[in-house]
Amino acid sequence: MIVIGLTGKYCSGKSTVCDYLKSRSFYYKSLSDELRAVLAKEGIESTRENLIRMGNELRSQHGNSHLAKLVVEGMARDKNYVVDSLRNPDEIKELQKLPGFHLWNITSPE
Repeated sequence: MIVIGLTGKYCSGKSTVCDYLKSRSFYYKSLSDELRAVLAKEGIESTRENLIRMGNELRSQHGNSHLAKLVVEGMARDKNYVVDSLRNPDEIKELQKLPGFHLWNITSPE
């Protein structure tokens, strides 16, 4: 199992890297998608404000690594993954527990 976690500023090219890795048989996981699923289950619109609010609420209730734990639970150990939307150091620490984890910081010039 290889797991590549992506960090980087807004519009730095993370989606482009994800698309490339998906074309190379990596499965895509997003912590933001976990938030969207929670909002959908509660019938709440997935606006940026609601995503931020729900993320803060879940971290407050369950700890800063909660979203990463949800993503890890959904991973098959015989597949490779690219994980996007890492925003908290504890999310990275949770993923670092996986064998084969690599953290990439994506940057690009304006």
